[in-house]
Amino acid sequence: MTININNQSQSVLENTSISTLLEQLNIVSKGVAIAVNDIVISKTAWDETCLHANDSITIIQATQGG
Repeated sequence: MTININNQSQSVLENTSISTLLEQLNIVSKGVAIAVNDIVISKTAWDETCLHANDSITIIQATQGG
């Protein structure tokens, strides 16, 4: 199925969770916020939140700086 990650199309398997997606993308979860269809998903729900075709995923990673 196809989903949108930060405005770029990405193919993933059906029933892919947010945690699995981050692993596939080699993204460390520390300092990361995830929104699915503009709804922020709590880190505690990442394992159980499955993605669906055409979902829009926003991944925001905190950075240091000033």
